[in-house]
Amino acid sequence: MLARVLLALMLVSAVPAFAADESTGSSTPAGESKEPSAPQAQETKGPVMGKLLQLPKYIYAWQGMMAGETPPQWVKDYATSLDGPPVPSIPVPLDGEIYTLGFTCKPNDCETHQLYVLFAPEGRDAWGLLATPDGVKWLGQPDDRIQKAIDGALRK
Repeated sequence: MLARVLLALMLVSAVPAFAADESTGSSTPAGESKEPSAPQAQETKGPVMGKLLQLPKYIYAWQGMMAGETPPQWVKDYATSLDGPPVPSIPVPLDGEIYTLGFTCKPNDCETHQLYVLFAPEGRDAWGLLATPDGVKWLGQPDDRIQKAIDGALRK
């Protein structure tokens, strides 16, 4: 139980870090989709998750992650509207490749309802971490390596 509480606190503190990253000014020009491919520097920020999910590979990975899951209604609404906070995705190095960690949250309740999604390079797969007042839930059956990669990225 203590571990859950500590993880939830860590996740809540990660939102300001993601929001602060937005001020770097790195964004994709209007009308363009930027798909992560080649390894990037850790400081590089990517498109918001809604932009990624406009690409067929990424929406397919999202759908695979959600298969068999029962997400809250706000997550279902996000998947339809792709309207979420303008927080840039961040690169996460793993196994010699660059994965992409995206973020969204429940409208008007961002501090306590958060979703982090780690996309494999080129949208091959996706895994999520859903944090709510009820606790933390992993989506897409991530193995320990993926869970550690998400956890490590959130600690930075």
